Amino acid sequence: MKFKIPRELDVVNDQLRSNSVSPQSPLKRTEENGCTDNDDLATPQTPPESMAHLNTQFLSRSWHHSNEDSKHIPVKIKSASMVPVPLILPPAEPDLGSRSQPTSRRGSVEYDSNFRRFTRAYLIPAAKWAYSPLSKNKKKVKHDEDYIIEYSTFRPLRNLPQLTSARDIFIHWRRVVEDETKIPFDFPENYLSERDFSMLLSHITEIIELEHEFPQRITQGSSGSYFIYGRRPNGEIYKAGVFKPKDEEPYGPLSPKWSKWAHRTFFPCCFGRSCLIPNLGYISEAAACCLDRHLQSYIVPFTEVICLRSPTFFYSYWDQNSDVTKLPQKIGSFQVFLQGYSEADVWIRQNPIPSDHETISNLPKYSDVEVDINESEFTFKWSIESMRQFQEEVEKLVILDYIMRNTDRGLDNWMIRVDWTQVDSDSKTTKIMKPKIKIGAIDSGLAFPWKHPDEWRSFPFGWLFLPYSIIGQPFSMRTRNHYLPLLTSKLWWEQTVKGLRGVFTKDQDFQERLWHKQLAVLKGQAFNVVEILKLGYAGPLELAKRENLLVFDDVMYMPENIDSNEDIFRMQSSSYETDTSRQYDDIHTPLLPSQAHTYLSNSLVAINEDDVANGSGYEHINRDSGVNATGNRRVIIERLVKETSRPPVFTWW
Repeated sequence: MKFKIPRELDVVNDQLRSNSVSPQSPLKRTEENGCTDNDDLATPQTPPESMAHLNTQFLSRSWHHSNEDSKHIPVKIKSASMVPVPLILPPAEPDLGSRSQPTSRRGSVEYDSNFRRFTRAYLIPAAKWAYSPLSKNKKKVKHDEDYIIEYSTFRPLRNLPQLTSARDIFIHWRRVVEDETKIPFDFPENYLSERDFSMLLSHITEIIELEHEFPQRITQGSSGSYFIYGRRPNGEIYKAGVFKPKDEEPYGPLSPKWSKWAHRTFFPCCFGRSCLIPNLGYISEAAACCLDRHLQSYIVPFTEVICLRSPTFFYSYWDQNSDVTKLPQKIGSFQVFLQGYSEADVWIRQNPIPSDHETISNLPKYSDVEVDINESEFTFKWSIESMRQFQEEVEKLVILDYIMRNTDRGLDNWMIRVDWTQVDSDSKTTKIMKPKIKIGAIDSGLAFPWKHPDEWRSFPFGWLFLPYSIIGQPFSMRTRNHYLPLLTSKLWWEQTVKGLRGVFTKDQDFQERLWHKQLAVLKGQAFNVVEILKLGYAGPLELAKRENLLVFDDVMYMPENIDSNEDIFRMQSSSYETDTSRQYDDIHTPLLPSQAHTYLSNSLVAINEDDVANGSGYEHINRDSGVNATGNRRVIIERLVKETSRPPVFTWW
């Protein structure tokens, strides 16, 4: 049945249609501006007062069955008396397209507004997309599972303490600090708690966005890095740290160094380091600090991944803005500035290291100097004690760089400082000052490779070119007692791996596969360190000559509680005896089935899989209970592998 709408309702219907599809409606304008107004979206449009008594259902049907020939339609009345109410139509409005209306100005205004709307909605976003770096949604990182090492390749020594609890690790740290400083335990200078760093971050953000003390770009280096300033209580401005944005790295799309841009654009085959993950320097900086904290060395300044914004940062044309609060945030690494340190190459030129045997034999035993009571400047001179101090500090740098396989450690990216302490004296006119050498490791953005260098360059460590009197000596006893208990502790490795993974997962391009490769290289390097520290005659030179190794983490599921004698028998069954007697064992991970054993089990199809004697206890439990069955725990079996890739072409570069 077709309904016919009287001519009196055509005007009302046309008005409703224009309100519902008009480009000037509030909902349409809200969507075009890119924002949402909850009040406008939640409040329905109120119909005209003259249509208050019309049935909504009938009107919706009348839009689809309109006919000008119909003069009467049934209208449902909301009134209880069911008495028809006369329809009051609004006064007719003049046609906007009539000659009496100024069409030229109206058309130009509409054209300008439409063009501005089109520019905001389409042109500017398209230009930003074309000229800005590609932005990817942050991938979902797999939930952190328990990292429990069941079998470790790092074997502890019997005469050294074993660290099996967090309390043991802290006591070891306290003992190391007190033995080095000869005073009661106190936190190192580079130590910074989370609360202190949070306060520092709030302070520098306020300095930038409210006081407009903007960061200053550093001219040295191959990436965009900036000095971040702070204000002391007395009003003095000081350098609080160094910020390195991710998108301004040499691999980044917004690197401000034109030489690196030309290098990457015109000579891509000679650019970058294939062993490193591109655009991950800021994560490497923070991971170096994390590893240094776990090693209890504290030679790396506190470093964390943060977000900052400033007009002095290098932005694309479409993101530039004079108002700092309207600029997009940049993610990068923030490293606390080392106060009072000098670059190693500058300090060594000013204080040449004794290298020949005759000069070293004539050195005094101590470097203490006696000066006037009011003197504040002191002259450093080498002595037997200062040579020992410098060697122990360099050994900290050697172990840190070697474990994280730093590919960019020269004499220009580690620092040296001499602290002076007054020695008790009976004189009232003079004082005796004692020097203490400290080392700071900065610029660790080219570390943590996913494979060993195997192409053109080998990236040797810069400290290998120090005089033989420093780098050619065996590792000191203090260094051995410091690092061996840590590197051979399962608990320490579990905490360190969890901490490093937490840093690397902050990157939106984090990949689990590459992380496992990075960890294999790191553990292989640490294995070489442990083996060298066990030898009393070996030092950094012997460490650098070690072959490249990898330590992979194999996952296995084991039962949490073994109560029955049958399960104990399975655990002690053919996992050790059958495979070893048939020479199918793996000398590094005896708990894992070897490839030869897998081949035989696949070829002998007549063997019953339910037979207990045909498999080890681990295989039987995993087969019956399932890999992720309730009651099984996830453990790590470390597997040592020799690197088989060819050495780089240039071993000295």
